[in-house]
Amino acid sequence: MRHLLLAAALVFSAPLLAAQQARAATNPPKLPRRMLVSGFESDAVHAYRQSNGAPLGLVAARGAQCTFLGPDGLLYVCAEEVDQVLRYRPDTLALVDIFVGDDPLTPADENGSLNGPTAASFGPDGGLYVASFENDRILRFDGQTGAYDRVFVTAGLGGLNGPDAGTKWGSDGLLYVPSFFGDSVLRYDAGGAFVDAFVAAGEGTCRQPRDLVEHGGLWYVASSQNNRILRYDLSGNFVDQFASVPRPYSLAFQPDSGELYVVSLGGNDVRILDGTTGAPLGTAVAAGSAGLLGAVYISFLP
Repeated sequence: MRHLLLAAALVFSAPLLAAQQARAATNPPKLPRRMLVSGFESDAVHAYRQSNGAPLGLVAARGAQCTFLGPDGLLYVCAEEVDQVLRYRPDTLALVDIFVGDDPLTPADENGSLNGPTAASFGPDGGLYVASFENDRILRFDGQTGAYDRVFVTAGLGGLNGPDAGTKWGSDGLLYVPSFFGDSVLRYDAGGAFVDAFVAAGEGTCRQPRDLVEHGGLWYVASSQNNRILRYDLSGNFVDQFASVPRPYSLAFQPDSGELYVVSLGGNDVRILDGTTGAPLGTAVAAGSAGLLGAVYISFLP
């Protein structure tokens, strides 16, 4: 609890008080850092307090998958089961709109050929790129309106087979796509052309990759079938097996501590690993906490 200060205890000059009020207006108090964990089977994104894993509510999303903050400051959520990308206010978790979705009242298909969105990511050009898992494509949508633009990566290009939740742009300006059934990670350029297999099929024992994250000059890959988190250098060379977690799905480095948080689909929980050594440090979200079912994805909110 904050301490109460008696007005007579401190004497403020008018300029000092005005300066403090100005700072308070431009720097409002931050909410406690929160973790968002997607429950694919509980059809929700569950919020937890980062410090102790206490439940802080949830939002409905059928087949909840990837979550992230967009450049507009809103929270984006992929709802795989209904082929939608939803937007929420990050402070209240109130639904803003269906950003990408098909209007059932019109004959047009407003979301193009989107079928099973597992991931979405804003590209360098401001467009929203969405992984369409069921038909092996990456689609582009207008980043301002959510309107369907075009097929960005054509079906199966470069051996793409099940683009999964780790689809995202790298620091090199290329789009990295985990090919779940291809046991590989593929790269595409800003025009959607196939560049290469960054992680070749099975390289470093990669099996059914889900998520991946670039951190400290390395790529961390969740290899779900064999319960491993693998590391590769920026050229795609296998470095080592960083850790073992039951069916790892999503990876995120905690912004303050640098610890690696891992969503374990096998354990239906979130585990904390030392960000340097991979040693297990504990559990951030207990199995099934607040109705979590089918834990698949994690992100952090301030």
